[in-house]
Amino acid sequence: MTLSRVWMCVVMLAAGGCRSEGGEGKRPEPALPPAEAAAKAPPSELHGVGGVEGERAAYDESRQPAKVIAALGLAPGQRVADVGAGLGYFIPRLSDAVGPAGQVVATDINDEALARLRARMAERKNVVVRKVGPDEPGLEPGAYDLILLSEVDHFLSDRVAYLTKLRSALTPNGRIAVTHLRALRPPLVAAAEDAGYSVVSEYEGLPNHYLLLLQPSSSR
Repeated sequence: MTLSRVWMCVVMLAAGGCRSEGGEGKRPEPALPPAEAAAKAPPSELHGVGGVEGERAAYDESRQPAKVIAALGLAPGQRVADVGAGLGYFIPRLSDAVGPAGQVVATDINDEALARLRARMAERKNVVVRKVGPDEPGLEPGAYDLILLSEVDHFLSDRVAYLTKLRSALTPNGRIAVTHLRALRPPLVAAAEDAGYSVVSEYEGLPNHYLLLLQPSSSR
């Protein structure tokens, strides 16, 4: 590029750019709205936040989301929390299960995962996406018919302390559902007992995961 053409480009920048010797200068692509940009971001950038149903057939086959939701026994109008929801693998099905009169509160500590989840759930009026601290559930007392922990309890710094905090968020007949790989069942059961819970039922129809339903023991 000649010196005179350099000066011409400087002048033309204010008017929107200049042509290069190889052809038309390209204007930058318009930025996407934050929610849309979050939804379109590549999922491989995040780890430990689950997945999105329908994106990976092998993952869906392992998790069996329809069976999990059916085993939870939810009813329309109930209030559910998905603790450590990540990208919200179960959120659409939970939302459908409790219906317009119910509510699903999805919590996590990861800002990017929460942004993507908010973008995906923007049209679902019964879903609330909430950021919480690593050791604080951030759930209202006495408000939840079911609290789900899906592949998350191994991230907790103290399972017993966290499960103890969850007790106050349950309704009088509320339950906690925990699902994870079968190898991680023993430490969860031990922590649940120390936190004052009893195993009230267990679903065994999943390929690789356990699914336990817990309730506070009457003696506590």
